Amino acid sequence: MGFGPGIDPQFERFLEQHCPDPELIRGAMARVALCGVVGCLPDEIICRRGQRVDGCWLVLSGQVEIRSDDQNVTFRGAGEMVGEQGLLHFLAGKDGFRTADIRALGSVRLFRIDAAFQQCLSDREKLVWALTLSDVVNLKLEQATKGRSELRSSAAEHEALLRRFSDGDALGIVKMTASGQAAQVQARRAIVFFSDIANFSVWAVDKAPDVVAFHLRELAAIQINMIRNAGGQVDKLMGDGVMAYWFIDTLERQRIEPQAVTNCAKLIAEESERYFREHQLELGIRIGMHAGDVSFGDFGAENRIAVTLLGAAVNTAARYEQAKSSELGQIRISPTLRDLMVGSGEDPDTFRGPTKVEVKHGVELDVYSI
Repeated sequence: MGFGPGIDPQFERFLEQHCPDPELIRGAMARVALCGVVGCLPDEIICRRGQRVDGCWLVLSGQVEIRSDDQNVTFRGAGEMVGEQGLLHFLAGKDGFRTADIRALGSVRLFRIDAAFQQCLSDREKLVWALTLSDVVNLKLEQATKGRSELRSSAAEHEALLRRFSDGDALGIVKMTASGQAAQVQARRAIVFFSDIANFSVWAVDKAPDVVAFHLRELAAIQINMIRNAGGQVDKLMGDGVMAYWFIDTLERQRIEPQAVTNCAKLIAEESERYFREHQLELGIRIGMHAGDVSFGDFGAENRIAVTLLGAAVNTAARYEQAKSSELGQIRISPTLRDLMVGSGEDPDTFRGPTKVEVKHGVELDVYSI
């Protein structure tokens, strides 16, 4: 059976895809003169939210935008139907009102089906037409489900990416800042860790860049993995050095974390030394640690997130790492942190010293070492 006046071949393809009995609906459309092609100008409103349902449309060419609450919901292009859910309500005897605005993006051709079309159908035709519209709705639901799944996957990938740049508490602040929320700077207490590969700059002078990069990555991985395994948070990598921290702003954390930090520093020193021997590298490692009050938050700019610790305790921890004396071991610790470590269960005989060492700006420090 041929098409009646105004019926477009695009609609026949639509019927073949969604209709269980295309021939039956073709015949109904040829009999009922309530369907036809209409043109829309760019930005023309096809229907508004809150209007009573009076038809649905198949997009023949161009694209339409569906908006709700002044936000884009989706776009529909050639071969896709819009407004069909309202017709299903109408067919079920319910009052149908539009839940979104539909407007033309550029010039658009639509095949319009009047709501009254359904009233002119036989019972069999009504059933087939309802099944056709339901198939369209089901397809859109499947597409929406797939879209949500892809969105969840994208969110997981985004989370994994952020975790490669920030840890624990810092990750929470990064997420808040990235979403446009202002995160307040926090006053906290922390154990601050600094490390440095001794003699690395001298060793690297005559080495190929890829060789230098390889060993830097391997040595950083040793430290990053052990710090995270010990419950610490990596703040940043600084050339061949690492800055990390453990928060101890509760009695429980003060009881547990100091010994965990001691064990972590020992393991990093041992594993780094093993790596140096294995690769015949004339290098060493220095670790400096101190505990004290810090400011924690985003200290970046409008277009640059920089979550870190600031304060005198941070600067002092760096001075312990930089301390130079033949009497010191690889791991240098402040008296404050040494007391916390002993209080956490560490054997006092673990520590040597204190050794008085002059550091930057003529400042003298009492340094315990392992």
